[in-house]
Amino acid sequence: MKAVIFDLDETLIHSRIDFKKMKSQTIRYLERVGVTPGLLNDRMLNFDITRISVENLRGKGSSEEDVKRVLAKVDKIMNQVELESFDEATVVDDVPETLEVLKAEGLKIGIMTRSCHEYTEKVLAKLGLADYVDAIAARDDVEESKPNPEHAFHLLRLLGVSVEEALLVGDHWLDAECASRAGIRFVLFRRPDQDVQASQVHGYQAIGNMTEIVDVVRRSSCP
Repeated sequence: MKAVIFDLDETLIHSRIDFKKMKSQTIRYLERVGVTPGLLNDRMLNFDITRISVENLRGKGSSEEDVKRVLAKVDKIMNQVELESFDEATVVDDVPETLEVLKAEGLKIGIMTRSCHEYTEKVLAKLGLADYVDAIAARDDVEESKPNPEHAFHLLRLLGVSVEEALLVGDHWLDAECASRAGIRFVLFRRPDQDVQASQVHGYQAIGNMTEIVDVVRRSSCP
């Protein structure tokens, strides 16, 4: 084991991003530029809002250049809402201590997030985590972010490690799906509202405290 890849929001930090605001602004914009009214709602993941909108616009004959312009504007909306919130973020319990131990044992640390790069850098610096991180792969660093495995492959290249040498830790099914598609071992950082049995059904390990990842890595590194 040479690297541990972490999701950001609700894995390393408690974010205070106003997702309801983000989604409502995004949906209003998308409907203004031609997405069928009523097709989108704020109960959807941002991932699905974007995917469904692109399919809808293409189905109505929008060019790829038009779609790219729309997606660029959506990114700006999302970035702005994220940046408005970074000062309110807090660190998850035991994260600094855990990252310090992992670095002391020679592990590289990567961040793979659907937040934008600027927000990620600012929030890591604010919370004193930036010095532990070797590489960041944010939403705007790749053409398609997780669950697309290319997001993970991009970060692996930045870290200089192979699929077999990495472990991915996250709190969401998007993280698990990305890990599965990339062939990376996955560990679920289980939130209090998540059922540990669900992770067992899907065949991946779950932890409830960040310090547990140190033991997981040590066992993985044993010959």
